Amino acid sequence: MNQRTDDIINRTVIMNRLDSITSEMGIALERSAHSPIFAEACDFACCICDAAGDLVSQLSGIPILATAGSFSVKAVLRKFGGAIADGDVFIINDPYDGGNHLPDIGIITPVFYEDELLFFCVSRAHHGDIGGSTAGSYNPKATEIFQEGLRIPPTRLMKNKAMLTDVLELICLNTRNPEMLTSDFLAQIGSNRLAAKRIKEMLSTYSIATVKKAVQESLLQTETLTRQRIAAIPDGTYSAVDYIDDDGFQTEPVKIAVAVTIKGDRMVVDFTGTDAQVKGFINTSVVTATCASGIAALWFLGKDIPRNSGAFRCIEVNLPAGSLVNPRLPAPMTLCTLTPASEIIGTIFKALDQAQSGRVSAGYHRYLGPSFYGVDPRNDRYYVGFSFCSLGSGGAMAGHDGKPYMATLSNFGGVKAPNIESNEVQYPHLTLHHEMDHDTAGAGEYRGGSGMKYAFEITAETGDVVNFGDGIKFAPYGLRGGHPGSLNRSVFVHDGEQIIMESKEAPRHAVKGDRIYLNTSSGGGWGDPLKRSPQKVYDDVQDEIISRETAEAVYGVIIGDTGIDFEKTEKRRNNS
Repeated sequence: MNQRTDDIINRTVIMNRLDSITSEMGIALERSAHSPIFAEACDFACCICDAAGDLVSQLSGIPILATAGSFSVKAVLRKFGGAIADGDVFIINDPYDGGNHLPDIGIITPVFYEDELLFFCVSRAHHGDIGGSTAGSYNPKATEIFQEGLRIPPTRLMKNKAMLTDVLELICLNTRNPEMLTSDFLAQIGSNRLAAKRIKEMLSTYSIATVKKAVQESLLQTETLTRQRIAAIPDGTYSAVDYIDDDGFQTEPVKIAVAVTIKGDRMVVDFTGTDAQVKGFINTSVVTATCASGIAALWFLGKDIPRNSGAFRCIEVNLPAGSLVNPRLPAPMTLCTLTPASEIIGTIFKALDQAQSGRVSAGYHRYLGPSFYGVDPRNDRYYVGFSFCSLGSGGAMAGHDGKPYMATLSNFGGVKAPNIESNEVQYPHLTLHHEMDHDTAGAGEYRGGSGMKYAFEITAETGDVVNFGDGIKFAPYGLRGGHPGSLNRSVFVHDGEQIIMESKEAPRHAVKGDRIYLNTSSGGGWGDPLKRSPQKVYDDVQDEIISRETAEAVYGVIIGDTGIDFEKTEKRRNNS
């Protein structure tokens, strides 16, 4: 073999090995964490960056966290630079300096080999509580970030492989469950340590020079592929807008405006025209807005493009200062990784669909669900829980119906719903029902996934409930003639009184026997519903996804007692 062939083989093996390491990091984190948010919902991400902080591998976890790993590492490099030493571990969560939002805490471990800094192993995870005025740190009535929790700038957590206990204590004692937080930090540190061990094993096989070359060539190769895909899109500017229900204070909708300009092999995503920053906690950090833009662009450009820093070199993102997507201190922003991150992705989808149709999906559901907290009567311990079971469904795209029951666009299905029985063990509540919601899927040639119905009863003597999210006013959009999905709905039954909750509410006091009923939104449809195969419509009726009435009124398919009446169906569709 010649040198070029050797280089290609080495690059392929080394990059696949790094991907397998990030995958192993995620497995280790899931299996060792104490928190159900990690162990059940898998609300975390793992990645590896090179010595310059460029993202190299992010195979494991949800994209909005993994993509942000590079920002966190570069924040550490800006602050500590040449003072980074073998045996250090760093911690960060500040949305104004390398973080997504306060509950997402990054643990960063530098990897040295033969006294040279070569990589950073990063685990980023959503923690159940990081302080602030509301348990769970989602505070719909926060007007500044200081009310949302503890800001952690890039900070050394370990030195010479020993924990800096005063730093750990300072962080954990400002939260409501310091024992769980400490345990989950150790799980993150352990996950990074495993990755560092695997990287050093790889370096014992390949020289430092070979590994460095493989990484840099891979980033360059990814950049080249991304530029080729962009260049294949017709030059032009493609614009779209979308709206968030409100910010929790004003009733007016909040606008996201985007213009995607393609010029040669460059893409510019410009948010000029987006509303100014708002009073409530739907402002988004620069990191989250930038990562959401990159996620949307790469979905459109192709799933075969590696998700590393090379892909982002030719995607420029313009975030006007003082706007919703680049707020000034001290704007609150805890909701940003759900709303507006998902709406940012969806708005870019709508814009890019104008350039080339069929490559992106219709609207995904918008998250709406409660957090709940109090004292568990079974063990007299404080708990903070989240309604991960209140997921909705995905939007359809050309050739595919929307996936049912999955996480929001910003998480791309990465967050999992916990097992019902496990959930009841973790928290003092009883699940009443958990099922697909009939006749909610956004209609289309390819339909969206159905909404969900979920309800639970509180079994603790007292507690509090916080409702947060969006999607009670604006439904997930349809594309190319597809119908929009359904809206979210949340009902709190307190002492027998039914209270329809807003999407962003201050804590409500709850007592034993109170119930919460959630109807989560469905995915939008793609294409004209009258072009949907009659057999697929019939199958949806048989599966109780839609009713016979919807089959006739929306899809023009007439179903009798013995099956499809094809003659009447043809007449109905021709007359529609």
